Amino acid sequence: VRLMTQLARQFEEQPEVRYGITTMCVGFGMGATVIWENPHWEGK
Repeated sequence: VRLMTQLARQFEEQPEVRYGITTMCVGFGMGATVIWENPHWEGK
C-alpha cells in the first residue's frame, strides 16, 4: 500500500507523467507488477 500511496502522490506532483509502475516480490516466484495510468495526465 505504501508504494501505491507514494506513486499517487508523485502523479499529483507531476501531471506530465503518464504511466507509473509498482512491483513487489515476496519470494518463491510469487509477486506482482501493476502499471498505473496517471489520472492527472493532461495529454499534452
